[in-house]
Amino acid sequence: MLKHEVTQIAPHTWCISEFHLVNAFLVEGKERAALIDTGCGIGNLAQIVRELTDKPLIVLITHGHFDHNGGVFEFPGSTIYQHPADACQREQTMKMIENLAGCRDENKLRAYYITSRAPIRCPELDVHELLKLVPTEKTPETYDWQPMVDGTEFDLGGRVLKVVHTPGHSDGEVSILDKTSRTLFSGDTANVGIILMRQPDNDTALIKICNQTMVKLWALEADYDKLGVGHDAVTIDKQIVKDYLDLTTGLLDGTIVGKYEEVGFRKGDVARLGMAELWYQCDA
Repeated sequence: MLKHEVTQIAPHTWCISEFHLVNAFLVEGKERAALIDTGCGIGNLAQIVRELTDKPLIVLITHGHFDHNGGVFEFPGSTIYQHPADACQREQTMKMIENLAGCRDENKLRAYYITSRAPIRCPELDVHELLKLVPTEKTPETYDWQPMVDGTEFDLGGRVLKVVHTPGHSDGEVSILDKTSRTLFSGDTANVGIILMRQPDNDTALIKICNQTMVKLWALEADYDKLGVGHDAVTIDKQIVKDYLDLTTGLLDGTIVGKYEEVGFRKGDVARLGMAELWYQCDA
C-alpha cells in the first residue's frame, strides 16, 4: 500500500507529501502540534501524523482550495482554523464537483485530481494504485472552523506560529511563519509556480495584490530562510519571494511581458524570472 512520504525539514518539523500531489506540514511544540494543510484526503494522513506525534493537534488551512483542505474529515477531534475571506471556497468546490461529475461527491474530485495531476507531478507512481487510496465512503461536504487572521498567533509550547495574510492565489490565503525553524509555510502563496486565474479584460488587479503580498513577505525576510511550499518541492530558498516581487513589479510597469503557453494542466499567460513562474492570466 502506498504511504505518504515524510521529510524532516527541521527539528520537530516535517513535510508530509500526499504522493507528490500536494504537501502538508506538521510542526510540534512542547504542548501541542499544528498540521498545516491536509491535502485532498487521499490515503491515511491521520495515521502518518499520529506516527510522528501524540500531542493534541490543531489544523491550520493556508487557503480554501480542495487540494489543501480536502483531508479535514480525518481530524474530527481537532480545531480547524482558516481565514474568513475563504469561507465561500468550500461551496464553490461543491459546485465545481457538480459540474464535473453531476453530484456532490468529493471522492469524484479526488479521482479527477489524481488523473489530471499525477501523470505530471508524480509520473513514477501508478495512477490506478493512487485511485485505490480514494475513500470508498462519501466524506462531509462542509466542516466547522474557527477564524484566523493576519497576526493571529498559535503557541504550541515553546514555539509560536504566526499567521500572515498573503492574498493573491485566493482572497483568504495565509502563510504561517515559524521563527523557531526559520520557515515560512506558504501554501500556494509562493510555489515554484503561482496560479492567478484569468481576469475579465485581462485586468491586473490580482497581479497588484500578489505584488503587495510579496512586498509584505520580503519585509519579513529576516525572520525566515526558506519556504515550506504547497507543491512541486518541499522547501525553497526565500530568494523566490524577491523573484516574485521583481517579476510582478515588472509586469505592472511593463518592463516584463509574458506570453500564452500550455504546459501540463496549466494554460494561460505566464512570465518567469529567476526561480519565479507566474501564471497571471490562467485559464486552467
